[in-house]
Amino acid sequence: MKTERDFRNYLAGAALAFGIILITFQLTRILLAGWSIEELTSIEPLLSNVWLGAHLIGGLIGGFLVARKRQIDYIQTGTLVAVLAYIFEFIYNFLVENMSTDIYALVSLMIGGIVGAMFFRAGIERGKLESSKRKKATVPEYETEKTPES
Repeated sequence: MKTERDFRNYLAGAALAFGIILITFQLTRILLAGWSIEELTSIEPLLSNVWLGAHLIGGLIGGFLVARKRQIDYIQTGTLVAVLAYIFEFIYNFLVENMSTDIYALVSLMIGGIVGAMFFRAGIERGKLESSKRKKATVPEYETEKTPES
């Protein structure tokens, strides 16, 4: 992070990633408010998949948007966004929810952040490839003059 602007971009991406996680967590709590412990235990694998999917999607979106802004160091960008989002989540869970966060959340965030940044890089490479194809197609091919056969 060389400038304050880069740091703000990282914080914004991490806050967005954490926001997606937090909204998913709160919506899940609202939807399952009246359920008993037995019912919640029966759908525990589904809840953990939703939880990890929210981390993956949050990291993906945050990493993609910060990579779009920076346009260099894609893996570093995705990793740093994921770690900052995990720090936000850890602080929130420690102060507000009185619960711990697991390592799977960090892994999901990191995978999502790196994949999101690499999606942006792939889009840039695809755009370069398509523009070179268009450029090649617009160059007229000169026909060779045909000589009449005797």
